[in-house]
Amino acid sequence: MFNNNDKLSFAQATCRTPRMSVAKAPAQAQPANQMSKLKKIEWYAGQLVNEAVESEKAGKLEEAVVKYLNAADILLLLAKGQDNYTVWKSYSDRALQCQQRSKVLMAKRSLANQK
Repeated sequence: MFNNNDKLSFAQATCRTPRMSVAKAPAQAQPANQMSKLKKIEWYAGQLVNEAVESEKAGKLEEAVVKYLNAADILLLLAKGQDNYTVWKSYSDRALQCQQRSKVLMAKRSLANQK
C-alpha cells in the first residue's frame, strides 16, 4: 500500500484524519501562515467544540448549544467539499456528534426549566 518513497507512513496518514477532541489544552494558537484555508476552518470548528465543552462545564447550556450547532454547521460544510469518503465520513460523524450533544443539552435545559 505504501512505498518506501512515500512521504507519510501509514500511521501518519491515518492520524491526519480529523477527530473530535473533547479535552484539549486551552486555546491552541496556530500560526496563520502555516495552515491552509481548509485547516484553518477545521481548527476553528475544533475551537468551537472546545469552547462549547467549557461553556457546558460552566453551566452555560444555552451558550454551549449554540457553539455545538455552529461547529456542526462548519463541519458539514467541510464535509460537503470532500471527494474522499473517509474524510467526508469523519467530518460528518463529528458534525453528528455535535448535533447529538446539543440535543442532550437542550433536553437538560428543558427539564431544568420544568422543575
